[in-house]
Amino acid sequence: MALPASPLSSHKSAILSALLILSISFVNISVCFSQAAPPVSPGIEKCHELARNRTDMALYREAIQCYEQSFAAAPREDTAVKLGKCYYWLGTHAAKDKQIDLFQKGIDWSKKAIILNPKGTGGHFWLGVNNSKYGEARGILKSLFLVGSIIDSMQQVIAIDPAYEHGGPYRVLGRVYFKLPRFAGGGINKSIENLKKSLEYAPNISTTHLFLAESYTAQKDYQSAQQELNIILSTPAIPGLEPEFTADKEEARRLRAEINKKLED
Repeated sequence: MALPASPLSSHKSAILSALLILSISFVNISVCFSQAAPPVSPGIEKCHELARNRTDMALYREAIQCYEQSFAAAPREDTAVKLGKCYYWLGTHAAKDKQIDLFQKGIDWSKKAIILNPKGTGGHFWLGVNNSKYGEARGILKSLFLVGSIIDSMQQVIAIDPAYEHGGPYRVLGRVYFKLPRFAGGGINKSIENLKKSLEYAPNISTTHLFLAESYTAQKDYQSAQQELNIILSTPAIPGLEPEFTADKEEARRLRAEINKKLED
């Protein structure tokens, strides 16, 4: 006849069973975490290829549709970031009466990116950029309530990666302080300080030099402004940023002619 199990052996069995269940639970948790990031959509490369045609708005709209379909199939932070960036670009090249809606879509997609990864740089950066452009399109004085959130977005990016988008957060802050009236916290000195900081991370970005030239012009420091414009006109385009460089060079020529006229008067 089998001997009855002692209370001690029963207690050991219970502990072993609990440990087994616990170990299985941890295995399941690790599997869940490893599967948390959705797989990359097979068609995402097509989206990237379409998005490279930024000067062709028809193809660029196809890229946006492609990214949206990809996100619907596999919601990913990087896809949402791409859409935030795409709607910013589309908005900056749209008719005035279309801009607010497009920048709002950029805001919405950037927020989705932040939900998927609160510590990611892209969501915070493009949220701040789209908010700033939304404010410009709506009217700066009507949009002063957005200033705090724009600055907060850039500060979060700086805390994670200040070099993101070629010193982007400092470039955005430099432009915000340039555009803002003084009573709302704006100031040319703060603009110049942040733009110079941006150049420490990416010294050859034409847009930063153009913004800096405009800030110097507002200070009537025409010599410094012309130095920045000359850098733009003598610097070759960075691969992948040709559309920006082309537009910046055109604006640099216009501003240089304007400064020369002022110096002649």
